[in-house]
Amino acid sequence: MPLENSNRRRSPELLIRCLISCFTGTITQLALIFVPHFFPLPSLLSQFIISASVFSITLGIFQYIRVLLKIRASAPAFVLFHIIFIWVVYLSVISQAVSLLLNILLNMELAILLIGFLRILTSDPGFVCQDPASLMKASISEDRQHLEDLSSKAEGISLEISNEATSISSRRTRYCRSCKAYVMGFDHHCPGFGNCIGQKNYRLFLLLLAGFITAEASYAMLSYHWINKHLLLKQSSSKIRYNLVVSTMNFLMLQVLWQVVFFAWHVYCVCFNIRTEEWINWRRYPEFHVIIHPSLDQSFSDIRFRNPYSKGIFCNVKDFLLG
Repeated sequence: MPLENSNRRRSPELLIRCLISCFTGTITQLALIFVPHFFPLPSLLSQFIISASVFSITLGIFQYIRVLLKIRASAPAFVLFHIIFIWVVYLSVISQAVSLLLNILLNMELAILLIGFLRILTSDPGFVCQDPASLMKASISEDRQHLEDLSSKAEGISLEISNEATSISSRRTRYCRSCKAYVMGFDHHCPGFGNCIGQKNYRLFLLLLAGFITAEASYAMLSYHWINKHLLLKQSSSKIRYNLVVSTMNFLMLQVLWQVVFFAWHVYCVCFNIRTEEWINWRRYPEFHVIIHPSLDQSFSDIRFRNPYSKGIFCNVKDFLLG
């Protein structure tokens, strides 16, 4: 791992950033708890929509304050806070109305989730320490074969592979601006996990994302069961517990919605052997360029996208699982 990235992780201000994130998480959860208190609507869907709005507004206000005061927070600390918070709520409230088997399963899911989160936080995504100039020197013969295969697939189109695409295998090492380092198979820098997602931890990233979806969906289902069972209780303590369970359920359902979309996108990337960074900024990388020569009625050439790394869905998935 580059020295600069290690120094960033050991920065003295890290503790302050973590405290700011924990404070933000506490205020966010308090705001969500007040939703079922001030909006005792009969429909849980209505409370979910209001909770989503309150959550977005609360985070927006904190983001504005941090920008105004020029202070930074720690996104991984924010994620860790919510994992622990949800676990505490489950153990103190919901677990009392859940069977032993379901209790064991959910606690195992949360434990694995916490271990996986700490693992990816400190994992090496594939940092490259050698001179970046040496990255441009790779197996030219192998790359030339890729280019020839790519040209042979284009039928009926006058095209030409960009001359700058001289080293496909080395060009897939991308630069992360957040870590200020080159990463093999770089997909994106994940703020929530506090690390780059690259060749060495991409499988762990997908497993962890699937773990978040599974654990959060399980918690939400058990919460819904608890709510139906305790909906008619009128004691003050039960109202507090009811508001707490509803707020955490709405929070996790909101998380599951965007995580499912995010997971589906990365499954697509695996199937077609493309990375998020390459898809968004493909014009930066010449190996994705196919130059369309102008026809008689055109005055300029065009550049199209073509993925030289894809070998077909089956082979792409196989290489991902076994690579």
